[in-house]
Amino acid sequence: MPAIILYRAIKFLKIVAIAIMSMILLYLFFALTLSIMSIKPKKTDCLREKYIYLTTNGVHLDIIIPYHYLDSELQQKLNFKNETLYFGFGWGDKEFFYKTPYWSDLKFKVAFKALFLKSGSAMHITFYSHSYNHWTKIFLCNVQLIRLNNYIKNSFKIDSDGRLILCPFPGYSENDIFYEAKNNFSLFRTCNVWVNNAFKIAGIKTSVWSPFDFGVLFHTDHI
Repeated sequence: MPAIILYRAIKFLKIVAIAIMSMILLYLFFALTLSIMSIKPKKTDCLREKYIYLTTNGVHLDIIIPYHYLDSELQQKLNFKNETLYFGFGWGDKEFFYKTPYWSDLKFKVAFKALFLKSGSAMHITFYSHSYNHWTKIFLCNVQLIRLNNYIKNSFKIDSDGRLILCPFPGYSENDIFYEAKNNFSLFRTCNVWVNNAFKIAGIKTSVWSPFDFGVLFHTDHI
């Protein structure tokens, strides 16, 4: 009897392992395929004379908006230094942001919770006094810029007085800050999907769905 039980247990574990591996491969297949596939945004009858930037740390994308193109209402609500000329916006899991300032700090428990369990999200804003050569410049028109600003502004949670809500932990340096955000991070709604959706709404060419950074970056190189 013990031998039969052991055999069945091993067989069951093999089936589970195969099922998990199949789901991972399926996820990666769709992530790659839908990242390469692009949406066709509606044509906007306006000149693309304005610009934003896109940057990545190798995993996580940020949208960077110059001060003079940032929504004036959002400018008033953000706490930033006078020398700030560019605002970097990123969205993600709140606990992951808090407990993983560097990739060397990554822990399985935190990553698992972010991907599979419901938890709060945060907006990460980085303040820059100058631009960088590695940023990807994207030209857009006024209509697209307004849509993008509205998308970013509507990603923040606000209190009963309409103010942004600071997260109960500091930024990684004096040049960044965290605010409470709407929605929840998951396998299907990652930080890069947030950026991808921003571009969709703004009418900027981007991926059908891109949980990783390379999909959005691939299409910005072909705008």
